[in-house]
Amino acid sequence: MVRAIACTVIVLCAVELLTTQLLAAEPQRATLLLGSGGVVTVTLPDSVLTHAAVKKQLESALTTTFLIVGRVRGTPQTVASRLEIRYDLWDEVYHVRRIAADRKVETQRVPQEQFAKWWRTPLRVATIGGRAAIVDVEVTVLPFSAAEEDDARQWLSKSGGVGGAGTKSSGVVDALIGTTISARPLVAFHWSAEVAPR
Repeated sequence: MVRAIACTVIVLCAVELLTTQLLAAEPQRATLLLGSGGVVTVTLPDSVLTHAAVKKQLESALTTTFLIVGRVRGTPQTVASRLEIRYDLWDEVYHVRRIAADRKVETQRVPQEQFAKWWRTPLRVATIGGRAAIVDVEVTVLPFSAAEEDDARQWLSKSGGVGGAGTKSSGVVDALIGTTISARPLVAFHWSAEVAPR
């Protein structure tokens, strides 16, 4: 009989990294699970979605991107994934896209009543060996998607590039791209915890 590897549930202490705003209340804690093969997953707390800046962006019907990066301290290991969410006001559904660490892409239309369940789907953030490790998880919230950023860069380059390379107008395009497209993150969250097999 094969013994199942006991999963260790680690509740992380949350420390928010301030980028543009200060949280009015302490954020909820994220939850890490250690599963078979030393795979560590994170379940993000609902407080990320209810943060004032994030909630406002989600309600705008524009895309909101969540970059999730996991790191094992003392190693070069970095695991990154991405969630892109856009709320359709007319159909009252969320258009969601999950790009996992292995680059597998999953696109769905999620009804409002199922969105919380979708949000709580665990994401892989690290793989540890048979010993304890400190795992850091950072979530950065951006007010656009990667595809929208690329489209806007192309549009600005085409519409402003009439003077050709090296001219004054190409400098204007560069300035527009630098200030408009590369917008600052809305907010970032950071959690750290020691994960250890039993």
